[in-house]
Amino acid sequence: MKNRLIALGGMIMLGVLAFVGVAFGIGGGVDAAGDDAFRINGTTLTSYLGTDAYVSIPDTVTVIGEEAFAGNETLKGVTIPDSVTAISYNAFKDCTALANIILSDRITKVGPGAFEGCTALTTAQIGKNVSSWGTGVFTNCDSLAKVMLDEENSYLTYYNGAIYNGTMTMLYQVLPARKGENYVMPETVEQMDTYAFWNLKNVKNVKLSEKIDSIPKYAMTNMGSVENVSLPNSVRTVQERAFANNEKLAQVAMPATVTQIDKAAFSGSPNVKIFTSKGSAADTFGAERKITVIYSKEYPIDFMDSNEDLEELPDISGDGEDTTTTTITTVTEIESSTSDTPETEGAQTESSFENAQNYIHPLDVPEPDSVIGKTIISTGRAVMLMNNHDGQVYGLPDGVKADVMTESEAAKKEAAESTETQSSTDASNTKSDINISYDESNLDSTENIPQRKYYKQKSLTKYEIGETIKSIGRLAFAESGLKSVTIPESVTKIEYGAFMSCKDLNTVTIADTVTSIGTKAFEGTGWLNAWKSAEPAGDESDFLIVGDGILLAYRGNSAHVQVPEGVKQIGSEVFKGHDEILDADIPATVVRINAEAFRNCGALTGLTGCEGLETVIRGAFYGTQLSETNFTKEQ
Repeated sequence: MKNRLIALGGMIMLGVLAFVGVAFGIGGGVDAAGDDAFRINGTTLTSYLGTDAYVSIPDTVTVIGEEAFAGNETLKGVTIPDSVTAISYNAFKDCTALANIILSDRITKVGPGAFEGCTALTTAQIGKNVSSWGTGVFTNCDSLAKVMLDEENSYLTYYNGAIYNGTMTMLYQVLPARKGENYVMPETVEQMDTYAFWNLKNVKNVKLSEKIDSIPKYAMTNMGSVENVSLPNSVRTVQERAFANNEKLAQVAMPATVTQIDKAAFSGSPNVKIFTSKGSAADTFGAERKITVIYSKEYPIDFMDSNEDLEELPDISGDGEDTTTTTITTVTEIESSTSDTPETEGAQTESSFENAQNYIHPLDVPEPDSVIGKTIISTGRAVMLMNNHDGQVYGLPDGVKADVMTESEAAKKEAAESTETQSSTDASNTKSDINISYDESNLDSTENIPQRKYYKQKSLTKYEIGETIKSIGRLAFAESGLKSVTIPESVTKIEYGAFMSCKDLNTVTIADTVTSIGTKAFEGTGWLNAWKSAEPAGDESDFLIVGDGILLAYRGNSAHVQVPEGVKQIGSEVFKGHDEILDADIPATVVRINAEAFRNCGALTGLTGCEGLETVIRGAFYGTQLSETNFTKEQ
């Protein structure tokens, strides 16, 4: 058995913390198993529609589905029953009040971004059987410095504020609030997961393992507080945007062994200097990209690993003896490194593409002018690309950049920008009579229809929205008996699920003043279902455009999508699951692409156009060959 120290002092027993977690989950509004706020499909919890602070998930649930609790800002504690074995992608994303989480011994899978953006999370306990660990599980968990890992878990290792695989050959994530200015990677580590160093709060200096031979795409993107990075002599390649969007990054020590550096490796890192030897590939790269190159170090390089509660390196040998030592190689070795081109042993060739660690997407391989086309296999389909040496036919057009942010960040930005406009229109707004067929005591007297106000009120078949109403809250009319609705010109915002599952809602009129429509706002309505069920026509009638240029839905089946001119926003989930789409042309009128817009479009290899694009909401391209970091603006 591993002799492993566990975080939080290593002294709290599993059962004790479990008791504490349950205690946090009791008192004041725990949801009962039969609460109809849970949406369950078979044994998968697909969504929670309640607003209680403390929730107990029904024991009939085995899987917490994708985004089941996403965006729930009132959830402080959740009790997960022993029946649950898997937590899916973004299940608790942006649950900003969630303070603690316990993953029981029954859980075997935790999906990508499962707790992303849980900014209040300070305690996380991981059971012994978690064997599948997604990318960025705790990304942007700004308060999480440690986790408790069951000592019998052989699939994961926790050590000094970071999570690794069981053999410590893969770094999954350095926790955002890890204490200590210095992070020295254990010498067992051979690979880093995507966004492994994302948004750190305290770490300033990073030294990588001597077994790392490549800095993968996005591995050290957006590192937050990191100022200095030292690469070992084992590194040969620095891949696309490996060090992108690091405003505080001051210096990267890059030895002469590095022979391949992607042109966008340091995109959006305006203050970085490259410390290398004269005549090296890094020296040439810096000169060509106007990045300052220095030949003498500008920071102490003999730093030791630091952490608030510095732990002993775990025994991963399985025999109870610690056979691993951490060797710190100083950056001074760079100064004595040869600047000659190294032998071809570590060079990238087509035969090395099958090596996962050195993988380069086949679309990234340049062809001579004699090549007029190439074929790749994408999601089981053969895709032929013609004349790709004549221009970019995948990824993004040159120069396309946008702000990448969460929905909550975008909402705050929009609120700030619209304050003046709202003030000027307030004086001219007049309130009309509101006719509610079943109970006039529920008349709205404010500018907003509150969240869940008419939720599940089947007797509500008619409702006239007053001309002072500016926003319709989350689930405001969800599962009600509404048959028709007219959104007046005073309304600018319709929030998540506002009319969701109103099966009898067959007539909808939306004024062109509406600038924001949340995810699933009209999902499951008779109106939207009828529109989607019509046969594709292969033209603009396959695009449902409402409000102020919001593309709400798509029913086509084209491999090459041409978004109509005049569309200003591509709404949430519009193209979700359309795995026939190879590329999409985005007109200059589009300024925003919302969350999940192209999710699981597995064959999507690129966009064209995009001249007017300003904002991309996180998750827009999950499950595609595009990354939202491709859009990040230069600093």
